[in-house]
Amino acid sequence: MTRREWLALAGFALAGACEPKKHTGFGGYALVAASGDNSITAIDLTTFQLAKSIPLSGSPTAVVPGPAGRSYVLTPVTGRVHILDADLNLAGSYRLADELSHMRLTQDGKRVIATAARSRELIEADPADLRVIRRHKLHAEPSFLDVSAGNVVAVSSGEQGMVELVDLASGRQTQLQLPAPVGDVRFRADGKLLLLANYGARSLTALSVPDLQTVADLPLAMQPQNLCFNADQGQLFVSGDGMDAVAIVFPYNTLEVDQTVLAGRDPGPMACSAAPAYLFVASANGSDVCILNIDTRKVIGIVEVGEKPSYICITPDSRYALVLDQKSEDLAVIYIPDIARNTLRTNRYKTGGSLFTLLPVGNRPVHVAITPKLA
Repeated sequence: MTRREWLALAGFALAGACEPKKHTGFGGYALVAASGDNSITAIDLTTFQLAKSIPLSGSPTAVVPGPAGRSYVLTPVTGRVHILDADLNLAGSYRLADELSHMRLTQDGKRVIATAARSRELIEADPADLRVIRRHKLHAEPSFLDVSAGNVVAVSSGEQGMVELVDLASGRQTQLQLPAPVGDVRFRADGKLLLLANYGARSLTALSVPDLQTVADLPLAMQPQNLCFNADQGQLFVSGDGMDAVAIVFPYNTLEVDQTVLAGRDPGPMACSAAPAYLFVASANGSDVCILNIDTRKVIGIVEVGEKPSYICITPDSRYALVLDQKSEDLAVIYIPDIARNTLRTNRYKTGGSLFTLLPVGNRPVHVAITPKLA
């Protein structure tokens, strides 16, 4: 028996022995980009079983759920975006450039946005047929990407230290050159502020939109490698090298780092559930996930998962956290108890979550997204 098979059996045994039998899961699929297998592994979240494996013509790095049950899969080396229909069938595969680096969907679902690092382009495509609508020339190679509710795209260039804005409606572009490397970017919910991971200053830099003027520069105790908003986007959590803690930033009114709280070992990727309001923090080079109660700022649980958890997403009903374990090549499912849902078993759930199951998901998994089943 292989290690992967053992993990799967152990996970199901744990689910059966330690969790209530009436768990019904979530009515959707977890789509895992297995880059080493050139495929998407689809897990049925109702039964927590493999639904199907979808072969691709290249190595996938990202999955983006779209409207009408569609999902979009990026294979950067081939320069292609693939469409999966609501039945998880490959409905099309389209080449947008010689190579691609990142992909997003606008919040209104009317544009697929992709970046091409080598040719320094931002590409707009129609989500129905992936026909290229417009190409925007960038001033530096894109490394990180975000899209505001107002369809303004922010791109940062990593080592080259540049930040660029592209207004998809008007085509207007704005640039800001910083003297040192930069990291990820996040728009505030109202789209009027852009938060930038400033690696050179080890800070979070707030920039006005659309003119990219510096509003504030907030020094941090760690390198800002991971940025995560809570459900209502009223708080931003920051983790990275330098401290076993998470910085909590309020992006409205007076911009400030409100608090820095300890959050496990080597804090890395993060995700937030809405109700209950929990922050899940993966140990970047370890094998556990630390759970923080956002309201009390207290650690309420540490769950052992697989090796090197690299990505976390939460089901829309906030009942499960899905943790992608890159090194052990599995998906850990953490059940999130809610006292309001479990009034008869309040003593049973003394922590923020428990490991429900472990599922093998293929060779070199790099990304996971959730798409609901259509009725």
